[in-house]
Amino acid sequence: MKHKQWTVLLFSVCLLINVPLLADNTSPAVTSELPFSAGETLHYTLSYQGLLTSMLQADIADAKMTFLANRQTPNNENGYQFVLQLSTENYTKAELIQPVRYIYTTTLDETLQRTLLVEEVDNGENQSHDFLWLDWQNKETQLFKKREKELLSSDLFGLKKKEVWEKDGEQKVPEFLNNFPLLENNQSYLIHKESGDKIKRRKILDPLSMIYMLRTFDFSSKKEVAIAVSDDIRLYRIEKTGIETLKVGKNNYQTTRYKIHTDEKKDKSFYVWLNNDKHKIPLRFMMQAPLGRLEVDLIKVSQMGGNKLPELVDIGD
Repeated sequence: MKHKQWTVLLFSVCLLINVPLLADNTSPAVTSELPFSAGETLHYTLSYQGLLTSMLQADIADAKMTFLANRQTPNNENGYQFVLQLSTENYTKAELIQPVRYIYTTTLDETLQRTLLVEEVDNGENQSHDFLWLDWQNKETQLFKKREKELLSSDLFGLKKKEVWEKDGEQKVPEFLNNFPLLENNQSYLIHKESGDKIKRRKILDPLSMIYMLRTFDFSSKKEVAIAVSDDIRLYRIEKTGIETLKVGKNNYQTTRYKIHTDEKKDKSFYVWLNNDKHKIPLRFMMQAPLGRLEVDLIKVSQMGGNKLPELVDIGD
């Protein structure tokens, strides 16, 4: 499997539900009424089936998603965070192809209606660090990245290489992102990468926060939503497709299945199954992947509180 295909396959989970934005008349979320609580951690196994595995289903990575309360926003106000961690460390074949240690953290305001900052870090082979800032005051989105060295020149045999640090971007790095140690020659850690779409809506989320906010939706058939992905803000549609009995592991659950798609890519849809209890936990995600299908199944739920060890929460039948 080529590295590019592998990267697309694994990071597809981070865009599994490419949807956000509640309708403008939707009331702000009240944390006391949410189906998830601070410290809730959902643990998943990613599996792939397709030509890259000779049509056999193979587990390729572990993932977990956590909801954190009382987090500081870029404006030093109270907010919330959703965190996704993705790792191939427990899968030998995946590690041989390309090790991944990926962390996606999104910070939202106190209403849980606006994404403010998205941080993506991969401490595996890619060694990348990126930020997406939704600047609500100036109604624009800005992308920042870790400064890297570029190859300036090399001799015929590639023995003598000269590398230089990337230059600063068009925009300055905001103060709240300037707390990283300087690189050599007093170079800043982050640089501006590019400006993205303008903010034209009062409420915008990101892919990870949408997974959680889908658990708060109450609609009978369809809803049009929007999401910030990289430098784009796109419209998507969520469609409730029915009630299903779903087997995850050894247990059967009554679930509601949702289909998510966009007019930009009509041939590609994403699916999520929510448990039909008061917590509405996502039990399975499914999407197309390079030359096959990616499936993400829940394996356990834990609750983190204080310094206590996580406790397994019964998710019911």
